[in-house]
Amino acid sequence: MSGDNRGPGQQPGGQWGQGQPPGQGHWPGYGQPGAPGGGWGQGPWGAVPLAPKPGVIPLRPLSFGEMFGAVFDTIRRYFKALYLPLLAIAGVGAVPVTAVSLFFVGDLRDALDRMPDDGEAATRQQLWDLMSPMLLLLLTLGLVLLALSVVVAPLATVVLRAATLGRPMTARQAWAEALPKLWPTVLSLGAVFLPMTLLELVAVGGPIGLGVLTDNPLPMLALLVLLPAVTIGAVFVSIRLTLQVPALVLEETTPIGAIRRAWRLNAGNWWRSLLLSVLVAFAGRIAANIVTAPLGLVLGAFMPAAAGSGVDSQQEAVAPSNGALTALVVIGALVVLLFTAMTAPLTPLANGVMYIDRRIRKERLDIALAEAAGIRLTDPAAPPAQPAQPAQTAGQPSPSAPAAPAEPPAPPAPTAPEDRAEPSADAPSGPPAPSTKDDLGAS
Repeated sequence: MSGDNRGPGQQPGGQWGQGQPPGQGHWPGYGQPGAPGGGWGQGPWGAVPLAPKPGVIPLRPLSFGEMFGAVFDTIRRYFKALYLPLLAIAGVGAVPVTAVSLFFVGDLRDALDRMPDDGEAATRQQLWDLMSPMLLLLLTLGLVLLALSVVVAPLATVVLRAATLGRPMTARQAWAEALPKLWPTVLSLGAVFLPMTLLELVAVGGPIGLGVLTDNPLPMLALLVLLPAVTIGAVFVSIRLTLQVPALVLEETTPIGAIRRAWRLNAGNWWRSLLLSVLVAFAGRIAANIVTAPLGLVLGAFMPAAAGSGVDSQQEAVAPSNGALTALVVIGALVVLLFTAMTAPLTPLANGVMYIDRRIRKERLDIALAEAAGIRLTDPAAPPAQPAQPAQTAGQPSPSAPAAPAEPPAPPAPTAPEDRAEPSADAPSGPPAPSTKDDLGAS
């Protein structure tokens, strides 16, 4: 972005710091991809100098604990910039979820009434009548959650960009910077996850279909081999490409270029990326459960009839009322939507912090970030600067120039006693001052 639409910390030219033209590997405006060495930790004897910390991370290669803490520190400092756009999107997505819940809750109630209650097995039609409204509701909720996850990826990345330099950012600024990246994010993520999803469907549906058509158990045995292999491959590719969205948003590259860039940049870092993503997601779920658990307790306390079948005065099982069932479905869907909105920024922030750490280690991004934050760093590997020399006066040799070897003095010529001049009484006793060039010109 350029002109009046620049985000916090951006300068003319589309990049940070030195205003260099945008390009792959140039965020925020320093160096080339694959530059050797690192900005910190490369000094003599392996000494690590105290790195500056203008934002949520110190500008040096990060430890695991520093990356973990930076995720939640960003959420704490930029809570409004992160969650106001997400809550707005969740509110918009709650409309179709509520509408589908209200429209199909009657069919769900009728399916429950037709279910056998005397221990008999339900028929296929009865099971389909029960599952079809729930599948439609889950499909609608899944599409809303998918849209939320696509939006939060570039949104969290632009917020982390400001948090790294300690720049303020409002929710409007975050949304304005993330909006142009939504469609490239969809294309980049779709180019990875759509083929993997289709491959999973083929690996599962193919053997099942062949087994049903041919009545042969061999395709089902092949499923036991194909499904784990495809699943492990999908997990490996997903973790290897965790830096995909940060590379797309921060380096102004193409969707396919972001995939290639993330694959190269995260080489040799698979287990570290997996562990960070798992721990951040686990901690986020614990924090979200603390908030949403009271809602479940209140829901179960005030709607006991909606939790299961009740019992009338003749000890006969009765189905829940329409109002209780509708409230259970609607509130349950909204709680799931709220839970997802609360935990959605965690994984993109972890990916962004990992991206910054990888570029600091490989491309000396810490020096560029420090310059963008207004901090001037010296390269620890550079030789120490020479102290300033005092000003030289006329007639004195420069200390930097090598001194010429002095010639031995010639022996004085013998003089007669009468040729020796008597010293004048008015003459000064000290040696005469050396004449300068100006004095010679004046004479």
